[in-house]
Amino acid sequence: MLALLVFLGTAGVFYERATRVGYNTDEGQAIWPAQYFEFLFLQGKTGSPEWDASYWTLTQVPVYRYVIGAAVWLSGQPFMPLDLDHRRDEVSGPDRAKYLDAAIYRDERKLAEGRRVPRPTADVLWAARVPMVLLGAGTALLLYMVAAEVVRPLASPLGGPLAGLVAAVGFVAAPFVQTLLPRAHTEAPFLFFLVLALWLSMRAARASVDPAGIARRWDRRSLVLGALAGLAVGLSAGSKLTGVLALAALASFAGGTMLLAWVGRQRAVTQRDASALLGPVLALERSWRWSGLAAVVGLAVFLAVNPFLWPNPIDRTRAMLQFRQQEMFGQRTLNQELAVPEGIATRLGFLLYRSGFDEPWAARRLGIPVEGVLMAVGVAVAATRVVRARNRGGLLGPEATVGWWFIVMIAGAAPNLGIDWDRYYLPIVALGLVFAGVGTVALVEGARTLLTRRRTPTASATTPPAMPTASSGSAG
Repeated sequence: MLALLVFLGTAGVFYERATRVGYNTDEGQAIWPAQYFEFLFLQGKTGSPEWDASYWTLTQVPVYRYVIGAAVWLSGQPFMPLDLDHRRDEVSGPDRAKYLDAAIYRDERKLAEGRRVPRPTADVLWAARVPMVLLGAGTALLLYMVAAEVVRPLASPLGGPLAGLVAAVGFVAAPFVQTLLPRAHTEAPFLFFLVLALWLSMRAARASVDPAGIARRWDRRSLVLGALAGLAVGLSAGSKLTGVLALAALASFAGGTMLLAWVGRQRAVTQRDASALLGPVLALERSWRWSGLAAVVGLAVFLAVNPFLWPNPIDRTRAMLQFRQQEMFGQRTLNQELAVPEGIATRLGFLLYRSGFDEPWAARRLGIPVEGVLMAVGVAVAATRVVRARNRGGLLGPEATVGWWFIVMIAGAAPNLGIDWDRYYLPIVALGLVFAGVGTVALVEGARTLLTRRRTPTASATTPPAMPTASSGSAG
């Protein structure tokens, strides 16, 4: 019931914001190519010229366009006819190399004129924003469930709801979230599918280390959840290329647990009594199976949803990444005041500071980095639990899963943080608020334990000395 209230309350907040947040040109960039929904699902077109190399097929992946296109189609509004030759000079023109020269960006007015996209009507814009409201509310709901899942094994009955509320409310309250999520572009679908994949992965991880079924070599429940997690990851990566980092998190988690399982098997061979190691080894083997399956399914979905990649997935994915680098060079050149200095260490520090100590609500509105401190406490608590589990034999449950995702997302985002745009901090803030919920529960539980100890008198102060009995007197 509380999770449902989180969804409804968040939907109300995002609905209200969607009615008055200003139009952004990025929305035009997202709504115009929403006709790809019509090309693929209504007309069945999967080849030339719609899916040839063009600005639209190289700049972004298409799932979020399908979401917007479906909403526009269901609303009865017409699609804006798409110009497939838009910005052709930047894609395959004879002078394409000039877009990697800072000089071309000096005449911003001329550049902007060539990149202008038609502004959608008010009805089309609203139709495109409606699914963003729902997906944004769904993201808050999933953050509630993820945070509750992390603290479930050790907290009091109120611990899960408290952690979930901190994560969900902190996310919705952040000013930049209220601006980005209701708008019609890629952020809401990307983040919804990302957090959905994380929650499903955590459920699969819990099923794989469940003591009740640990003796089974194969676990159908964890495999089904892993496959669903892969589906969600593929849709996230198909909405924004940043989602590929979640795919990398699943693949590396599978590789790591496979290695740990092999090491455990080798230790069991060398010991006389290997029964104590059998359970953890089986859990690790089940862990790499579900996560490996999720990675394979995620990659397959990522390729399946984008007909542009079908003829040559490797070369065309490389072409997308190269064009994105070209675009980011242009964005950084046009926004020198927002450029982030070079160096992985510098960008890592910048990413962590902005995500934990600047963008969240309390840090932004009150100037007090409450969320950042709670995130740090939550990370420490989760890391301690993972280490203790490893010391008991190697079990890797939900807290290890969310922690690894957090690490991979940060490691992948930091080196590529060339420009200080708040949208690049969105997944780190969302996952960080999960740890803020964990940190809140840890502090509340610690304070409650401390108060209980202070209020409970010691045994020596409350228990009167025992009176000698007859038998004790004679014995003495």
